[in-house]
Amino acid sequence: MKIIRFLLIIILVVGLSGCSLLTKEKSTLKPPLVKPVSQKFDIAEVKRGDMAREIKNSANFISSKKQDLYFKSSGGRLQSINVKSGVSVKKGDVLAQLEAEDFESQVFVQKRMLEKSTIAYQQTQLLHPDDAISIHLQQIDIELSRNELNRLNDLLIKTKLVATIDGVVTYVSDLEEGDYMTAYNTVVSISDPSQVLLLSQFANPNDIFEVNVGMNVEITIDSAQYQGHVRQAPSSVPKTADPNKREDNIANLIIDIIDLPEGEYLGTSADIVITLQKKSNTLIIPEDALSTYLGRNYVHILDGEIRKEIDVESGIKANNEIEIIKGLTEGQKVIIN
Repeated sequence: MKIIRFLLIIILVVGLSGCSLLTKEKSTLKPPLVKPVSQKFDIAEVKRGDMAREIKNSANFISSKKQDLYFKSSGGRLQSINVKSGVSVKKGDVLAQLEAEDFESQVFVQKRMLEKSTIAYQQTQLLHPDDAISIHLQQIDIELSRNELNRLNDLLIKTKLVATIDGVVTYVSDLEEGDYMTAYNTVVSISDPSQVLLLSQFANPNDIFEVNVGMNVEITIDSAQYQGHVRQAPSSVPKTADPNKREDNIANLIIDIIDLPEGEYLGTSADIVITLQKKSNTLIIPEDALSTYLGRNYVHILDGEIRKEIDVESGIKANNEIEIIKGLTEGQKVIIN
């Protein structure tokens, strides 16, 4: 028994020593090395090229010689409008007229009154040449009758709206027969198709606040290229109290076209380009690579594996790119934000 107990003690001591050794060996093992992940950047190379800041828009042909025709006195009912949009008219054509039966009958009666006064005067001169008083009174009757006839004729003329120029009808009011007529409301517009300009309208007046009279304009009409210049810009238009005109003036450009071939252009459109700034062979980076903070412009560049921050001076912005005037050189790699 003693021998067995002794052997068990030896086995237990040896086992505990083994566990101690294994634990010591495991604690000395080193963890495997992990390579750091390199950071990836979206980069672009600083390049040289041409840059231009441009205004592009559509434009429509209008006539530089246009007449808006209206009745100058309120009153009366519309009898007819005799033309439609797009038709050609001659100076003197009657375009519209008011109901005028009363004036026509009054003119007829007054003509007879003048004729009667004239006959009486002639008869008195023939039968009573020495009756100066009667002759003078009849001269007064003739003068009064003639003045009244002229007045009635003027009123009759005013019931007719007459073309003041040769041209094409470009607007006709939607008034209907019998409608009451208000003074100075345009009924018909006539345009001379041989004298045309381009009108370019902008939704945002700020788009053209830098445009001035005389600036060159590139014009495209059905793929044909023409040159022109700005005739009227918001900066050149005199102030007006009319809110509608004021709103139009600040958002419209009127453009002259150089050497436009003869043809029918009214109602057709064109594309225009006005160059505000232009640079050739300048340094260019994507606009997203430029950062701004408290008035400071800067970019981040990649120099080998190192990211650096550099202050820059910027210039023209156009088409999601920006000109760099100072701070970078061609070929450097900028980080896009």
